[in-house]
Amino acid sequence: MAIDAGLFWRRLSQLQTCFKSEGHWRKVDAISILALDRSDETSFNKSSACFLHLFGRELPGSLLIMVEDTMHIAASCTKCANLEDLLHRKPPSMENFTVVIHRISMHSDVEIVCKHLIDVIRQSRGGTRLGCLTKMQHSSNLSDSWNANLLKAGIDKVDVTSLLGMHMSTNDDYAQLCVRRAATVTHKVLKHGTIRLVEDAFDEARPVTHEELAAKAEDFCENPSKINLKIPPGPLESCYFPIIQSGGDYDLRPSASTNERFLSDDVVVVSLGARYKSYCANMARTLFIDPVPQIQNTYSVLLDLRRRCLDVMRAGFQLRCVAEAARSFISEKHPNLLGCLPKSLGFGLGLDFREAALILNSKNPNLFAPNMVFSLSVGFHNIPLAPAEKAAARGSVRKLSKYSILIADTVMIQGGSETPEVLTKHSVDWCDVSYFINDSSDGQRIVLESDGASVQSVAHGTARSSRLRDRKRGFQEETTCGNRKARQAELMQQKIVSKREEAQHIHNGHQRASSMLSKVPEIEAYMYADGEFFCC
Repeated sequence: MAIDAGLFWRRLSQLQTCFKSEGHWRKVDAISILALDRSDETSFNKSSACFLHLFGRELPGSLLIMVEDTMHIAASCTKCANLEDLLHRKPPSMENFTVVIHRISMHSDVEIVCKHLIDVIRQSRGGTRLGCLTKMQHSSNLSDSWNANLLKAGIDKVDVTSLLGMHMSTNDDYAQLCVRRAATVTHKVLKHGTIRLVEDAFDEARPVTHEELAAKAEDFCENPSKINLKIPPGPLESCYFPIIQSGGDYDLRPSASTNERFLSDDVVVVSLGARYKSYCANMARTLFIDPVPQIQNTYSVLLDLRRRCLDVMRAGFQLRCVAEAARSFISEKHPNLLGCLPKSLGFGLGLDFREAALILNSKNPNLFAPNMVFSLSVGFHNIPLAPAEKAAARGSVRKLSKYSILIADTVMIQGGSETPEVLTKHSVDWCDVSYFINDSSDGQRIVLESDGASVQSVAHGTARSSRLRDRKRGFQEETTCGNRKARQAELMQQKIVSKREEAQHIHNGHQRASSMLSKVPEIEAYMYADGEFFCC
């Protein structure tokens, strides 16, 4: 796949402008980025993000050095052949900037190139401070030789991880398009894939583990055609193994993992994210099965909290305003939930899944800027559920001593004073996330055997009715009925037009048209009690 030369030069120009500007970048004399060797696993690191940002690919095992007016790239002969086309497509605006490609084919080449690049750094500004990704530790022939030469030359390493993260966080048109498509896939997989799997598991009284559900959700992310979703061609994968949690054991951190326990009909937290052309999106929803009033009230509080967080995510505001607004609201209105509020309420998204410079906590002074993308993750962790609050509970909710709630969405910061655009547009309304499936009249509920091998319907031994399927069927019937009514109204209008056109034709062809036209009856429409039309 050819490198997008236009995109490369635009982004290189932006990076050069930042590097030459006053401020934090003046603390370094050059920038050095080593690309990690290839890995078959999905990984997120600043090194890969930088190469993807510029070249649209990772270029594993390569080295990039940037000074004020020149960028040097040391890579294998094969990679250099792909890069050389960029030199012939340089725009006039970059006439004074030079890109130099260094071919490496054997160990001796590595040493020669490293020594030459050390000399390049020494001639840039003060020549002693090199901006690096200091936390990136890896070993290869090139990296070992490079680090040894830096140490020998006495050049100091300065960490620029956050600076590069902030630079790449303001998305251009191409990045915005990729993020939007990633968000669309994420939303559709959750709506048409994962949630339907959860509904079917309860509807069919079928035992299924969290891990099984997560595996299918991941498959949907990477093969969206399985849920009849068509998107433009491009690399598509899951950002992480989806997280499915229920049964009272919850972890709201983005690093949480899915366990092998069976899905429980109580409070189900679903988190997943898709990655399109290396750009990430993320979302989470909580589903409530036979919730008690206390759970519904807490969810209502969370929706209010989410609105307040979105309200302060505006260009020019500090990132810490989100956590401060959340804490202030909960402290004032619902102090009993303060201990359940996570310290972080989200993070920046892009080529990195979790941008360390853009964490939404109470200590981050960085500013929101237009076209930045975030995962806003609001939730309450381990909310206590007292026996009195679940006395009338049905299903597995009665077993809970605590539960958690999470809502996460991918949002894009807007210009001016506008609130952010929510890109993962799945409903958060209570009616769309709550299910009532266990009868109170007969005490019937679903019980998984301890070994997960079978499911029984207990109480009076009656079979469980398919309430979720009835609910979906009812919606489908309403939709069909609505379509039928619309079609009938359309046919009625067509009849009115037809009669009037017929009358006009008579008027044009006969001398007594005026009298005849006056006798043409109007079509009257009546509505049955069930809302359907008929005409006469």
